[in-house]
Amino acid sequence: MKLGRGLLVLTVVALLAGACDVHRAVAGVQQFALRTKNSEPVRIAPGPDNGMWFTEFTTGRIGTVRPGGKIEEWTVPTDRAGPYDIVAGPDGNVWFTEFAGNKIGRMTPAGSFREYPLPNAHSGPYGITAGPDRALWFAEQRGNRIGRLTPDGHLTEFAIPFVAPEVPNPYGVVAGPDGNMWFTEEGSAKIGRLTPAGGLTEFRLPKGSAPEGITVGPDGNLWFTEHGTTKVGSITTAGVIREVNVAKDSSPKNIVTAGGDLWFTDLGTNKLGRVTPAGQVTERGVGGGYRQLEGLAAGPDGTVWFAETHANTIARLK
Repeated sequence: MKLGRGLLVLTVVALLAGACDVHRAVAGVQQFALRTKNSEPVRIAPGPDNGMWFTEFTTGRIGTVRPGGKIEEWTVPTDRAGPYDIVAGPDGNVWFTEFAGNKIGRMTPAGSFREYPLPNAHSGPYGITAGPDRALWFAEQRGNRIGRLTPDGHLTEFAIPFVAPEVPNPYGVVAGPDGNMWFTEEGSAKIGRLTPAGGLTEFRLPKGSAPEGITVGPDGNLWFTEHGTTKVGSITTAGVIREVNVAKDSSPKNIVTAGGDLWFTDLGTNKLGRVTPAGQVTERGVGGGYRQLEGLAAGPDGTVWFAETHANTIARLK
């Protein structure tokens, strides 16, 4: 994975930042600048306290934007942890993956951490989500496994069988409306479905499509991005796949449902995209320069939030 800069060693255990600077990049977009340079925020999610929680990959921090706009940040205990994805857990805490630290982290809204090491080295935990069973499910991008961790620390892992050189490299994971866990296999161009008991079914996409983000759409289907193509796709729980063309030179990455539509970040065009369940696509710019739009989330206030990795900001689209 390339995020552009090396990891910064931090010795501070916790940092509480004051009110952030806010400005509009373009009409309807509000930006919250991070005070630490080159933090590289990558993922964002609504927390249990109405704040928007995010990961800072390079500086190894977990941060939040409070409803009033104040930013607070805490340093993950493991040095060079590379926190990546984040989600609100069923226990009232926020949970996150440590891609470089090879751990799953838990943090209370007040800033208390606990970390759970994975048993296999270099598993590279990536996407994480809360399951219908009140457990945290995550994708091990380098370990080619899907993990399940209960709030009290019980870990189960499900291996994804493969034959080299086709390596799954699972990326995103989400709880489906059918009670199963659905995930993307970026390396092998497949969508995976895993039952709570570990039964695996895979659905093949066109070669080179590199699916990454995945979410449940307003139509009850699973929607995903094809980072290697110019398409966004959907799959029914029965396995019927449909693909929607985006824009020329696009490279869709992350996706979320908000306001009855699907929203996605486009690394190719540096724009925020929107697709209706019927397949109508529009895109809009969010400011000048290459901002590298990454994580995407629907906020409790009904707006779309996203991380601008290279701009070192968290942004909200009204």
